[in-house]
Amino acid sequence: MAFIEHPLRRQVVGEMHLRRLPGFEPPARLIQVVRMVAPEDREDERAAVDSMPRLDRPEHRHATGRWSPDVAAMWELHSEASTASLIFCGAAAAPFDWQPFTDPARLQAMAWLDALPGEVVRANHVLLVEDDRQAQDAVAAADFDGDHLVSCHIAGGGRIWADFRIHEDGMGRMVFAANGMASGDIARALQRLQELGNYRNLALLGLAIARDNWTKLDTLDQRLAQIGLALTTDQSRDDDLLADLTGLSAELLSVAGHCDYRLSATAAYAQIVGERLRELDARPIPGFQSLADFTARRFNPAVRTCAAFTARHAQLNDRTAQFTALLRTRIETRIENQNGRLLASMDRSARMQLRLQHLVEGLSVVAISYYALGLLSYPAKAAEKLWHGFSSTLALGLAVPLVVLAAFLLLGRLRRRLISLH
Repeated sequence: MAFIEHPLRRQVVGEMHLRRLPGFEPPARLIQVVRMVAPEDREDERAAVDSMPRLDRPEHRHATGRWSPDVAAMWELHSEASTASLIFCGAAAAPFDWQPFTDPARLQAMAWLDALPGEVVRANHVLLVEDDRQAQDAVAAADFDGDHLVSCHIAGGGRIWADFRIHEDGMGRMVFAANGMASGDIARALQRLQELGNYRNLALLGLAIARDNWTKLDTLDQRLAQIGLALTTDQSRDDDLLADLTGLSAELLSVAGHCDYRLSATAAYAQIVGERLRELDARPIPGFQSLADFTARRFNPAVRTCAAFTARHAQLNDRTAQFTALLRTRIETRIENQNGRLLASMDRSARMQLRLQHLVEGLSVVAISYYALGLLSYPAKAAEKLWHGFSSTLALGLAVPLVVLAAFLLLGRLRRRLISLH
């Protein structure tokens, strides 16, 4: 069909397809390594992945290869880690001994696995056998710690043995008895088991960060309590309190920048671990610790610790924001009170200036009238000399009200004109 395809369509569809281990029959080995790869090492990793022989349908996030009919590999890129898996079909001469690996295809596959860049988060060696009877020799050779041994039925029929410890070869060990499971069911169960362990380790990376930063939260909590006490008792200047709160907020942001991503990832991985555990449908076996018990006893408390750290950090953030809001409110209230007092003072000053202005205007009227009458006295006295019946004193006395009124009206008119100009 002639249509324009969205550039992300194939990537979206690819994400919805299950990338699972290829089906295989017991006896067999599965070796899987999970690595955290730095961004600068991604090109080297991609080159190593492309170097796999007989590469089938290579994709950006997923690739499979095969060195021989009995030696296969699968690589997958996750959000922050990469998973590389090797599958060796055929009986194992020595269950967990690497010395019998003399076949060139197996040696090349192991060399390819070792050459991949990154820091190992989890490495696991799974031995797949047909039934519980054949598993006994493998369990004995695995050197499991009896105090930590986990064994239970999973996926409706299979059985696992593991102690979830790192052994001398640097890898974890697990024995899986298929007990009649079909090839596809074995692959799905093994993939869920591996994802359970992989996501468990990735989730637990947040525990160390939460523990390391817990003491920082204790210190910040104590400082916040002291600031709150000073705020309620009014023992410190507002500027000093605001500076302390600002510094405390900056430190909380620094802790968040260091921890938030890792602890958010822990919460997300913990949900996946819970989903995989439910999908495996682990059934306990008397006398052994089950996979569900092991997870509940060790993993769940660690996840709750990380969640408690996140919740406590959020509470400290909220309390700091509340104290800051209270302090700002107090500062604003004080500023408003100061402004009110300043406005009242300015109002009193304006009234006083108005009264002084009226007084000055009154005095000005008197002064102007006085000088105007003084000027009028000279022509009045001259007129008195010319007309003997004319009295200058009487004329000046009668002119006083008129002069005062004229001076008052003139000053009032001048004041109004000046006010209108502004």
